[in-house]
Amino acid sequence: MQFVLYGNDQESFGRCLQAVATASELARKRSCIGRAVVAIGDSSPRPVLTEPDLLASWLVGSAFDAVSYEHFGDNLGSAGGHNRLFEGMVEDLVLVLNPDTYAGPRLICELVAPLGDTSIGVIEGRQIPVEHPKVHHPVSGDTGWACGACFLARAAVVKDTGGFDPSLFFLYGDDVDFSWRARLAGWRIVHRPAARFFHDKRLTPDGVLHVTEAERRYAAEAAVLLPWRYSRPDVAERNLKDLESSGDELLQAVAAEMRERQRRHRMPDALDPEGKVAEFVEDQFAEHRFSYRD
Repeated sequence: MQFVLYGNDQESFGRCLQAVATASELARKRSCIGRAVVAIGDSSPRPVLTEPDLLASWLVGSAFDAVSYEHFGDNLGSAGGHNRLFEGMVEDLVLVLNPDTYAGPRLICELVAPLGDTSIGVIEGRQIPVEHPKVHHPVSGDTGWACGACFLARAAVVKDTGGFDPSLFFLYGDDVDFSWRARLAGWRIVHRPAARFFHDKRLTPDGVLHVTEAERRYAAEAAVLLPWRYSRPDVAERNLKDLESSGDELLQAVAAEMRERQRRHRMPDALDPEGKVAEFVEDQFAEHRFSYRD
């Protein structure tokens, strides 16, 4: 399992590790998994973990076989950080988790449960209390893409896709792109409602997620780059015009950068021309079951 840090609080991340250690220990006791290792990458300007060796000695034992920590010395973003950690992976499975998540005790057992079906490549957990509203099949669990806050992937999927694409997606949209490329390679993505984890996200009274400036910026980029990559330049153009007319300086700056990409012919090559996996529903990348604004 792996985490990418950026400016996280060491104490809060320690609680995150404690929760996933409990889930890992239970999974090992129940023979859901065998060897379990943790890889932590840190893109922060200064190391988040002041005593990583002490942390590793606390975690290694009944929960994990090994714990590694690498301070990258540069901000690689979520996609680049996870790809760096993928390079050292030798296990058959990888659990990608955000550092602001807290695993339920049965999280890992539930995530590995569907793997008897060899067509399934990625299993997504269910985040609470703010559940992701994108649709999934009520029986099979099939869903369009897996949220990067918590998913389990076969190593074969990482190999087939090359992992995330940090050349396009620094922070936002990387999980959608990874999932769609996995599906183009023939893998299924499923949502596992019983695989619960707490994700430290908050809603405003208007039902809108609190987001950082970085999240707003990279979400705006993804709104243009994803439809362009997946053969929907009409959607990309619509979203670009929305950014340009938003009256928001940050979004307008993103739009200007995207126009410059177009001018320099630096937009991504088109995939999925037949629209087999990519889905654009209003301003979302999947049909949603509900809205927090309802």
